[in-house]
Amino acid sequence: MTGSGAAGREDVDAAVPLAADETVAWTARPRLTRVLPAVLVGCVLAVAGVAGWLIETPLALALVPVGVAVAAWRYLVNRHTQYVVSDDALYVKTGVLSRAVTQAALETVQNSAYTQSFTGSLFDYGNVGFELAGGGDLVFRGVPNPGEVRALVDRATQGDGIAGESGSRDAVPGTVEQWRAIREEVRRFRRALDD
Repeated sequence: MTGSGAAGREDVDAAVPLAADETVAWTARPRLTRVLPAVLVGCVLAVAGVAGWLIETPLALALVPVGVAVAAWRYLVNRHTQYVVSDDALYVKTGVLSRAVTQAALETVQNSAYTQSFTGSLFDYGNVGFELAGGGDLVFRGVPNPGEVRALVDRATQGDGIAGESGSRDAVPGTVEQWRAIREEVRRFRRALDD
């Protein structure tokens, strides 16, 4: 399901480099409301162009396609942006004419936070930011249910796995008895060196 919740690989753009064994936990695109300011500017330009043409300034009519282009471009940018959370990494895919995919392994996520504007609080959308080891940041902008997305990533980075199950990747290999035997062997080795 695109938006908030479980998602399948079929929901993810082919440009996102998912590994064969990687499971997609969540994917979304920015809310369409992010396009509204560009649509407003486009409409103002189009109306100004028509008004200029009506008062016999034919060159003003050129503002109509410019206004349409502004709104259409912002829509395409929004449509070609995708955010993905898998059991291994976070991805941000952008680009209309070309593509850029930013990938961050879950183990590099150090902190996370989410913000919501007034309208974001009313309609449950916002931005989710991730601080990454090495100084970089990754932001999912205008996504639905930002608190749930942050909680999903926090669970995964704290070793609980995407679905909340205990992750076997972070488990210490061996049994307690094996580690005690290793400790005793190291102590014997140390005593032999000290003698």
